[in-house]
Amino acid sequence: MSCETSLNQLSVETRAKLRSAQLLTSLQQVVSELLQNSLDAGASQVDIGVNCEEWSCWVRDNGDGISKAGLTMIGKGSEEGRYNTSKAYTPASLDSVSTFGFRGEALSSMAELCCLEISSRTSRSRESWSVILKGGKSLYSGPSIRWRRETAGTVVCVRDAFFSLPIRRQSHPSTVKTIDAIKQELETYALMFPDVSFTLQDDSKSRENTSSKGHVLRVPKTRSILAAFRHMYGRALTEHVVEIDATSGDLKVAGFMSLVGARSKAHQYLYINKHPISFCDLHRLIDSKFCNSTFAKHAYDEGGETSLRSSVRRSPRKGEKKPIYVLNLVIPTQLIDNCLEPAKSAVQIEHKNAVTTFLSSVIDSFLIRHGFASGKRGAEEGCDSPPKKRKVSIVPNSATQNNVPQPPASRKAGAKEARAVFIQPGNISEEIPQTIWEDPATGEMFIVNARTGNSYAQNSCHKIDGTNAANMNRTSRIPRLLKKCQDPRQGVCSGPAHDEIPDWLQEALNANDAYATTEPKIPSLPVFANQASDDQVYGLVHSNSPSCCAHAFGAPYLQSGPTSSEHARTRFHKGDLSKAQVINQVDRKFIACLFDLDHPLHGENGKPPEKRAAGGSTLILIDQHAADERVRVERFLTEICSGFLRHCEGTGGVEVSELSPAVPILLSRHEASRLATIEEVQLAFDRWGVRFEGLAKLTSLESEYAEDEASGGYVQVFVRTIPAIVADKLLMNDELRDLVKGYLGTLESEEASPPNVSQQKDADNVKDDESQWLKALRWCPQELLDLINSKACRGAVMFNDPLSLEQCERLVRHLAATAFPFQCAHGRLVF
Repeated sequence: MSCETSLNQLSVETRAKLRSAQLLTSLQQVVSELLQNSLDAGASQVDIGVNCEEWSCWVRDNGDGISKAGLTMIGKGSEEGRYNTSKAYTPASLDSVSTFGFRGEALSSMAELCCLEISSRTSRSRESWSVILKGGKSLYSGPSIRWRRETAGTVVCVRDAFFSLPIRRQSHPSTVKTIDAIKQELETYALMFPDVSFTLQDDSKSRENTSSKGHVLRVPKTRSILAAFRHMYGRALTEHVVEIDATSGDLKVAGFMSLVGARSKAHQYLYINKHPISFCDLHRLIDSKFCNSTFAKHAYDEGGETSLRSSVRRSPRKGEKKPIYVLNLVIPTQLIDNCLEPAKSAVQIEHKNAVTTFLSSVIDSFLIRHGFASGKRGAEEGCDSPPKKRKVSIVPNSATQNNVPQPPASRKAGAKEARAVFIQPGNISEEIPQTIWEDPATGEMFIVNARTGNSYAQNSCHKIDGTNAANMNRTSRIPRLLKKCQDPRQGVCSGPAHDEIPDWLQEALNANDAYATTEPKIPSLPVFANQASDDQVYGLVHSNSPSCCAHAFGAPYLQSGPTSSEHARTRFHKGDLSKAQVINQVDRKFIACLFDLDHPLHGENGKPPEKRAAGGSTLILIDQHAADERVRVERFLTEICSGFLRHCEGTGGVEVSELSPAVPILLSRHEASRLATIEEVQLAFDRWGVRFEGLAKLTSLESEYAEDEASGGYVQVFVRTIPAIVADKLLMNDELRDLVKGYLGTLESEEASPPNVSQQKDADNVKDDESQWLKALRWCPQELLDLINSKACRGAVMFNDPLSLEQCERLVRHLAATAFPFQCAHGRLVF
């Protein structure tokens, strides 16, 4: 029997609700659509108010306004009121739309999901007119009563948002997150429209006391993008900037890039035709250019100093700086498509290769000019032919030219003393001075960059990379004849270098007891051919990624078989450590153990596992420093992560050390403002034992410090408590400031919500309480984790520390009880 299915057309109400629910997903999206309409109307002042508790918001501007006839069209309801716009009329005009909105759906969608009131007046009108709609139905149309205007402009008020979608209200972000998201959205548009003033206020707070208490953001009119950035975020991040203005045919890029590095990517803004775009391949291109340069190490810090000559040994990952930039790409509108999703932040580009090449050349120009990249790709092909010219034509500007400044006139020849060269920051916006220095030993001339200290030979055809220049100069002076190539059969140095060794140097090396070996050499077995091939195929892989710890149990190791030339592939398990037989310490570096492995050998190339010979044991050498470091780091992490989980459960917290008096640290105005005004950020620090005092006095930072040039964009914040486990390290150098600034950057770009411990316990049903701390490890700040790793490393058993048999057995027993016994705190293998 056949079953016929009939097709029915959706009703007008259903179609309108489906479109509206897809277009408007949150209160932030509602404000964003209204903000874009105000900018399209040519407004020079935009005021925004939000009340998340009452699900309402309003946007007021002094733009062109909407005529009475236009308001009448919007008030016709769900179907006839949709698709009314003043920005696009024909399909052909969609190819040249330069405004934010052009679909004519935003206001009608708000009328479906909210109670919408529009009050507007044009410059030709004598009266202000209003319409009120809810659920797609018109409730009022006539002269304005509540939002009556005396000048041209529009006020759009939204109340009872998402009244017909209770599930959306339940899943909506919290009040704090919504206000912060709207603030960040407003800051994003304020950068591209410096000639427009913006204000944002929280109506729920302004009604409690005074209007100033609900103030969230105020951005006045400024003269440039850079001035707007400095007003919102202070001068700390923009003391040394390079303004960008480059063109190539129909393409153009304008904005600025800072020579100061930031702790996070929160200050990276990329636009296309003044439209903010979501993270895409263009962002990845910029990231890759900066990652392949020395910017992360040599960029200015917020104090105006570089990290070229740091006297304190730091972790390789610590202190890496992220670029700060605001760039607007101007692309012909017919070459882009931004109709991919309702927010219009995803963009497709027709000639993407041309755009990426242009943007790449601008970034390269910035990095090369300021010594962060060498620019020697073209020179490697040959010094005789000049490098190919870029297709990018840079507008004449001292801040964006690609040409390397010519060195000054040559110094007098025959100088017999080396002249001191001082590296001075100077004014970055001006030409970077370069100095010629003559090596008194060789007479060779070098050009020295006075800011970065990078140097290259004057007669060379290209620069030497700043990171390798010093090493190349040093290694070039070391006589190659000192690199002894010992012939095991003859016992003498082979090659012509042996004849060139000075006799006095050879005698000094032989007579000096400092170079004599204190212990006999440990005998070694010859390497067989098949063993060498196995080592090449199954070499141990060392990983520095923390995520690799969970897979460390399956790291491959070589297991000797019945003969010394036959090898099989096997894996060690955590349980093997608990059954290991400790022999003794070896060479005061390793602990020799015998493993009786019960599990079969793993086959190679898909072969089935082989059975192990009865009575066979495996000799293993355990790195005593790495083993003790793993034991210590897990003890520290267990203590602090368990306190974090107790805080989330409401049963305790991290053990802290009280600081009396409180320790002051300097934060940028933007960082201090977020810390003082966002309670979830304060709570995130509190979970890890970092608490502040006097934050209530910083809630009015924008009004007090916005115009204060003497502060330099910095605010002093006092820390009252710190986690006791790393209290001694946090009080050294700038570790406390680095922790606060780094975690603030992480919280700004990631989620700050705590884990739901109760749900995780029910879902995981974990019986091993000793591994509960692993749940909190993903929320641990990277800066705090680095300090814990450093403390574990510095206090662990070192090489050449003698251990008794009892101490070796105790160390192996503690190592077997850890969660990740095969890796040290830095990712190095323990075996």
